[in-house]
Amino acid sequence: MRVFITGYRHYELGIFKDSQPEVKVLRDLLRSKIIHLIEEGAEWFIIQGYTGIEMYAANEIIDLKEEYDIKLGVLKPFHKFDDRYSESDQINLNNILQHADFHQFIFEREYGDPGMFKAINQFITSHTDYGLIVYDSETETNLKYIFSVMLELSEKSHYNIERIQFDDINEFINDRYDS
Repeated sequence: MRVFITGYRHYELGIFKDSQPEVKVLRDLLRSKIIHLIEEGAEWFIIQGYTGIEMYAANEIIDLKEEYDIKLGVLKPFHKFDDRYSESDQINLNNILQHADFHQFIFEREYGDPGMFKAINQFITSHTDYGLIVYDSETETNLKYIFSVMLELSEKSHYNIERIQFDDINEFINDRYDS
């Protein structure tokens, strides 16, 4: 099974430092979801290299590669998409790329037009079997587009989606940290 993981960028979650406690909570949550997916047969985990959820997941996958026979793929959308990343985010992404089993660009050129994002969403979902997305429609962002593509594909095929919403995160916190 090939799993695409995506979700909110760090700034959309109000996270501006990796030392914030929210990062540990999200990484723990993602780790538990990833382990469950591995136990269900996941072999490949795919991200695009965005900050926040994707990088948190990638770092957990890198750690889990020591225990499990899994692979990490990074399909960056286009050249220079990460040029505006902070220095620490660029270092983090470069570390992820060094540990990835596969990485390349979906478009072998720089950003051209908004239509590229639709093509990127179609490409990623057509090359994966499962989407794990941290997205709550109450806090709408551009994630609504990839989520819409995932939903459409799940209605037409065997594409599975697991959506993590803010209530799920709160429930995880209550179960994991408040007991």
